[in-house]
Amino acid sequence: MRKLLGSLLLVSTVALIPAAAVAQRRAPARPAASGAQRPSFGVQLDWGSDSDFGIGGRGVFPLKSLFPKTPLDAIVSFDYYFPSGAPTGTSVHFWEINGNLAYRFRVPPRTSLLPYAGGGLNIAHGSASAGGASASSTDVGLNLLAGTTFKVKGNLTPFAEFRGVVGNANQVVLTGGVRF
Repeated sequence: MRKLLGSLLLVSTVALIPAAAVAQRRAPARPAASGAQRPSFGVQLDWGSDSDFGIGGRGVFPLKSLFPKTPLDAIVSFDYYFPSGAPTGTSVHFWEINGNLAYRFRVPPRTSLLPYAGGGLNIAHGSASAGGASASSTDVGLNLLAGTTFKVKGNLTPFAEFRGVVGNANQVVLTGGVRF
């Protein structure tokens, strides 16, 4: 019995040593993602030809993992506008959600402007109420955009963008802000 227990102990120890050695090995460290490969988020100010002044936020998600040789970014944004010119006693609200695909143009390394262009979808919602009456509308349209980011020292990335909305909520939008 003693020999049997000793043999089982010896066999189990020999069998577990390689497994313990494999469990202690670490996978090689992955290199840190560069700034062009990391998602970034930002705040922005807007001016729309039909919707006046607005504020918003955006997220930029590089698509290098999906398209390794093509510099594409997915850009999503939300903008809330403060329309003016409504009659007294009327409450007007207008907002947009945008989902765009942008191509980053390749430029020489010393250039401080990093231009991009693209297009995507626009969902615009407007509502108005006066007294007891109210109305609202949600429209889907297309975006055509062109813009640039600016190289600056530090972790902030300023940007400026021109966007044309084609659809029932036609307008031209100028946007500027900073991503971090």
